[in-house]
Amino acid sequence: MENTMSSKPSDILDEVTLYAHYGLSVAKKLGMNMVDAFRAAFSVNDDIRQVYYRDKGISHAKAGRYSQAVMLLEQVYDADAFDVDVALHLGIAYVKTGAVDRGTELLERSLADAPDNVKVATVLGLTYVQVQKYDLAVPLLIKVAEANPINFNVRFRLGVALDNLGRFDEAIDSFKIALGLRPNEGKVHRAIAFSYEQMGRHEEALPHFKKANELDEGASV
Repeated sequence: MENTMSSKPSDILDEVTLYAHYGLSVAKKLGMNMVDAFRAAFSVNDDIRQVYYRDKGISHAKAGRYSQAVMLLEQVYDADAFDVDVALHLGIAYVKTGAVDRGTELLERSLADAPDNVKVATVLGLTYVQVQKYDLAVPLLIKVAEANPINFNVRFRLGVALDNLGRFDEAIDSFKIALGLRPNEGKVHRAIAFSYEQMGRHEEALPHFKKANELDEGASV
């Protein structure tokens, strides 16, 4: 049987922070002294705990602390009472910690629940590129690019997906839009060059290969 006293320090700290926050609130409202307030805090009800874990877990995910986010958000995720924000950030945290299939499933359900949510569509589209599901990524990223035309990462990853599907002209168009957003991004010049090469258009590829090499050399100085 697992020893309940073996909680990780971060877990204990979260618990203490929760109780301290709640205890201060109780003390202010009821005029209790701090000893009585903390006693009340340790009987904190499930609703307050759930709200705290939800907010703290989402905060961890946004800050890139994905393992901590998973530990907290798993405790508040409820498939029957679906919360898109919880599912989105838990899905991101799963993907970032290597549980890609679980994360993708949560992101897919999030999009089904909120089909007009651009943030969910963006994250899922980029995840599809990461797992090489390019046919699923393209329609999502096209939709996202229309809603947010100055997002460099979306434009570049859309180009990557199109290139991998053999849609080279469309890929180049997307890469060139990305290049307009970041003219000195060597990887975009190189991606354009490779797309041209795959169509046998070597003369058009060459200037982009040269520019990519120049930018890479400049960055290494």
